[in-house]
Amino acid sequence: MPIHWTPRTLEPLLKRPGRALDLFPVWLLLGPRQVGKSSLLNRCATAGRRAIDLDDLDVRARANQDPELFMRGVTPPFLIDEIQYAPQLLSPIKRIADRAAAPGAVWLTGSQNFAVMEGVTETLAGRAAIINLFGLSDEEKGRGGEDPAGYFRRLAESSFPKLRGVEDAAARELYLSSYVQTYIERDVRELLRIEKRREFEIFLKMCALRTAQIVNYDALAKDAGVSPATAKDWLGLLEDSFLIRLVEPFHTNRNKRLIKSPKLHFIDAGLAAHLAGWRTPESLRLGPMGGAAFESHVFGQILRRFRHRLREVEFSFWRTRDGQEIDLLVEASGRCFPVEIKMGRPQARSLPSLKSIAHPNWARGQVVSLSGGREPVAVAEDWDLVSPAGLRFADA
Repeated sequence: MPIHWTPRTLEPLLKRPGRALDLFPVWLLLGPRQVGKSSLLNRCATAGRRAIDLDDLDVRARANQDPELFMRGVTPPFLIDEIQYAPQLLSPIKRIADRAAAPGAVWLTGSQNFAVMEGVTETLAGRAAIINLFGLSDEEKGRGGEDPAGYFRRLAESSFPKLRGVEDAAARELYLSSYVQTYIERDVRELLRIEKRREFEIFLKMCALRTAQIVNYDALAKDAGVSPATAKDWLGLLEDSFLIRLVEPFHTNRNKRLIKSPKLHFIDAGLAAHLAGWRTPESLRLGPMGGAAFESHVFGQILRRFRHRLREVEFSFWRTRDGQEIDLLVEASGRCFPVEIKMGRPQARSLPSLKSIAHPNWARGQVVSLSGGREPVAVAEDWDLVSPAGLRFADA
């Protein structure tokens, strides 16, 4: 557990679960590495819950060599960290879960969606609650104003709990560089047998430079020196590793959303800035990537706002052939909330008319800006101006 613990939004939901989690004997906590999954669960655990860490190579070897024997002496309640390293354990875990029907008798964590979810779908269907934990949200950090300089300092700090309050730029850069190298060497190459290490590293940086942009697979592939098919596969890998989120374009027919190019967002905009080479908050804010980093950071905060409360939500963006667009549509509680994300104060004429779109379940639009306040101020017939902290989504 970190010396300076930052309370997480999920914490009370795990300590005092409601009806949703009460339905499941297995709780699976998925999220990127180093965001505090183990620390959170250990903090929420009551006395007597055994912890098994598959990051330990000896433990992992024994689990994979004979999973039935390994689990024979394990009784609930227990926690297994990084279950993707020994997916063969899921079969004996299923039998344990079926015998011990108490909610949350089994806790699992995983850092790769692609490695875990296939086994969960096949083995633990109907038994496991899927919970997401990302890095610290601005809400969880609970500090700092929303003036542009202060906001970008917080953005560049990234969302990793270990970097909270770290003002030494060299220390922050070393941590993020080490994180990227560990991710490439340990997770990507080990789990997916990717041999093109240099190409993947370049690809990761090319993606960071494209955060908050619509994906052009051919251009991305060309810049990274790989085929378009490989670029598409690797984007899926980054999404399954919880580093990025691909947001599909809005269409009333959900099937048709999948045939258009998505928009790419790094879930941690500070990590994207590091990968893109922006070393100070001020150079990032004033540089050509400032607006994109701000948009992805706001997106990441909205994602955390829902996921850290066990709330389901759909994200999309809206664009017409003649160039009108809305940066983000948040579909929650049976309504669609249009969100425009702009660093500065927008002109009313630059905002699309929501009445012309004529979707009855769309709420009034919100323009998120560093020039906004916590209380909404009308800037157009269909739009209010708010600060990032002033965003509202009905009961969310």
